[in-house]
Amino acid sequence: MLFPKSVLFVAVTSAVFSMSVVAAESTEVIEVKGHTHLLRSDLDSLISSTLIEREQLDLMESSSLGETLKNTAGIHASYFGPSASSPVIRGLDGPRVKVMQNGLDGGDASRSGPDHQVTSESSTATQIEILRGPATLLYGSGAIGGVVNVIDNRIPMTQIEEFSGDISASYSSGANEKVTALVLEAGQGNMSFHFDGFWRDADETKIPGAAELEHEEHEDGEEDKDHEEQHGIIENSQGSSSGFTVGSSYINDNFTFGVAYGRIDSEYGLIGHEHEGHDHHEGHGHDHEDHHDEAEHEEGEHEVLPHIEATQNRYQAIASWQQPFAEVPKIVIKAAYTDYQLQEIEGSQVATQINNDSAELKLEIYHQWLTDWQGVVGAHYLYSDYSPIGEEAITAPTRTNSWALFATQKRQLGQVELHLGARIERVSIKPELGTEGIDVEFTPISFSSGINWQLNDRQQLLLNFSHSQRALGANEIYAFGEHLGTSSFDIGAYYGAVPHGDHVHYVLGEGDKPTTEDANTLDLGWRYQGEQHIFAASLFYSRVNNFAYQQEQDIAYHLSVYQQRQDDVTLYGGEFQHSFFINEQWTLSSFVDYSRIKLTDGGNLPRIPPLRIATQLDYEINDWHANLMVSHYTKQNKTAVNESATAGYTLVDASIYKHQQLANSELIYFVKATNLLDQEARVHGSFLKDKAPLPGASLKIGLRWSF
Repeated sequence: MLFPKSVLFVAVTSAVFSMSVVAAESTEVIEVKGHTHLLRSDLDSLISSTLIEREQLDLMESSSLGETLKNTAGIHASYFGPSASSPVIRGLDGPRVKVMQNGLDGGDASRSGPDHQVTSESSTATQIEILRGPATLLYGSGAIGGVVNVIDNRIPMTQIEEFSGDISASYSSGANEKVTALVLEAGQGNMSFHFDGFWRDADETKIPGAAELEHEEHEDGEEDKDHEEQHGIIENSQGSSSGFTVGSSYINDNFTFGVAYGRIDSEYGLIGHEHEGHDHHEGHGHDHEDHHDEAEHEEGEHEVLPHIEATQNRYQAIASWQQPFAEVPKIVIKAAYTDYQLQEIEGSQVATQINNDSAELKLEIYHQWLTDWQGVVGAHYLYSDYSPIGEEAITAPTRTNSWALFATQKRQLGQVELHLGARIERVSIKPELGTEGIDVEFTPISFSSGINWQLNDRQQLLLNFSHSQRALGANEIYAFGEHLGTSSFDIGAYYGAVPHGDHVHYVLGEGDKPTTEDANTLDLGWRYQGEQHIFAASLFYSRVNNFAYQQEQDIAYHLSVYQQRQDDVTLYGGEFQHSFFINEQWTLSSFVDYSRIKLTDGGNLPRIPPLRIATQLDYEINDWHANLMVSHYTKQNKTAVNESATAGYTLVDASIYKHQQLANSELIYFVKATNLLDQEARVHGSFLKDKAPLPGASLKIGLRWSF
């Protein structure tokens, strides 16, 4: 232990005491370096944002997007192991949080299952933008909980006049993780070129104790020896990935056109994936009485721990016209096509394969057609051909088409900026089940209105009301089968489950017909920027009708049985951030975030993150910067039916980095220590909290050379 726990308690308590405003929730980032605060994106008119720049990413970067962002105020991680961890925004994740690459859908399978990796890579990104709240107006109903946009320069949008680039490398002791990345850019005349590549490799993650919260026992009362061996590491948590991107663009004063191609290959172990015997369901497209075949692995067969192999090929293009017409300052067309394949390998066999081919096209027309108003109108099309096959293909192959029209407007009225927006979509999902009349269609309609009121030179008030609708995804509707990655039997909204001894029967179409989620949300924000103090706070309250969630069923079966249900829920919470500039060298920053989701007729939803309190002390002098961060996660005992409580824990991180100017380049090198007290910490929002705790104490060293 590096220092007593009492010191941590004092640090956290003093941080909270220093906050002169009652804990709420903010959706703005407070960045200490350079005294630049309350970063806002171009879309701040509709939804609050956090912008994380490259220098911050050097210290934050981890093996997955969720782990990279989890120390950001308002952001948690689902943590399905170090390789498959997705962002959780205001308690919402999965199909409600849209992960994008340069403003277009990521095109992987991470939104359909928590054990699927997010393919967006942070080591070559220039920045990551996090958009909270009702983002449906610009990005679709799949963004009702928020958006994470990973931005890189694969298609240069400004002319590059000289050769430049950067090279980075890092090593982390917690999993013997090695990462290298390279970015090169050059230009000639109106042409600009970009190349980037990365390589990442990690062993099994080291933890402070046993992976299992408690040992499992066989029917004869003997402990499982395989589980007993999981001490000090998370078994089968190793992972590796690599990729590259090439892009080019033509740029002149009025027109830009660019294209890019990128490829990512990854391989990682599936944690907690137990194969005591598969039950193969002929299921989709056959007789709908009883599709429960009892098929088991042969006795004595040597079990090889399963792993994932995934490949993504992505093509992107963009065309932008500057001032093409009077009162139309810009027109932008974006397009992407993604070919994604995921294979679950067991032994030497492909047990399950998921193919997802997606295409996206987006038109944005920036205009000033109305006197004193500025706005954007556009059209958006998204197509997905999702095809799972194999023993864990719990969803039938589906084709999803989404069409949308959207418009936003803003106007300045003295000290008040007014914002309006609306979006209408048409979403159709067609499964290949061999049965007529089971296609579903949704027509989500969303609108937003808000004000940004500059109270004085130091204070700002934001008020936003939105009505947002979300179309359910194919997995939420048509899933039926064993999902051993989450140790569950998943049943979609279109099926009625019937228990029968040790089996599960289902009847097609006897479940409640799925409908759109309808969310009415009120966001209230306040910002203050003084000489020594900066505050950013917001509160949110949302009533969601027909909220889709998995409800555990009382069915005798060897796995937990979850039926997709839709009920009315209430969401509320907040964030609060505070920075105190003690002097030119020292800064104390703190934040509190909290989210709560409850069924309106009583009860809690599962896997909702607990209250978190964090404080960070920064010291900066010349080219040196150091910080110490303490994060306390409270006990989560507001649990759903059959869900266990999760103990609270405190994490301590520290880092130091330095800028060094060379002749025509810059060198940044850093050291970061995480979980200094080697605490056992289990994430309440994880399906595997009882099998996979967070990593133990780890040291990361790295450097970045920019030239």
